[in-house]
Amino acid sequence: MRKSYKASNFLNTIEKYAKRQRANSLDEMKKQEELELRKAEEEIIEEANAMINKELIAMKNKISVEVSRKELQERKKVSRRRKEIMKDMFKECRKKLVGFTLSEEYESSLKQYANAISKVLDSSDTQLFIKPEDMKYKNTILKGFGKECKIEIAKDISIGGIRGYSFSKKLIVDETLDVKLKEQEDWAAKQFGVLLV
Repeated sequence: MRKSYKASNFLNTIEKYAKRQRANSLDEMKKQEELELRKAEEEIIEEANAMINKELIAMKNKISVEVSRKELQERKKVSRRRKEIMKDMFKECRKKLVGFTLSEEYESSLKQYANAISKVLDSSDTQLFIKPEDMKYKNTILKGFGKECKIEIAKDISIGGIRGYSFSKKLIVDETLDVKLKEQEDWAAKQFGVLLV
């Protein structure tokens, strides 16, 4: 019986050892499984965060593009409106200048324009150009110029004023209301970025 007791004891010891080993293996497997599971969770979370960030960046880019597009549209609207306002304003200015040419003050302005031209173009070959309707002020213009000169009609002067030209000096002095208005339009275009075409 001793042998059997020893064998039984030996088998019990082996069984206990096997159970401990199995328990240790199961614990180790459980720990490894938990580790793998945590690692997989972390990878999934990392991938999900990467996808979310990618989506957020795409959404931000889309929103930025849309905002830029709308801002550009609004700027174009403002620019068109500004152009319309400027055009209307210069149309009104043109009307007022034409109205001024029908007033009594216009004749004295023509005399002043002729005088200003005579200070720059003092040669005898100076020729003055006016619109056809201003020929009635010929004597006033000659008085203002102060010396002999030829007065011609210019079809490109539509509002009024005088343009002088000296052949010997090859110089033009423009005191027309047409040019003065155009200079103001050019100034406005430069200041406000509006071309009035």
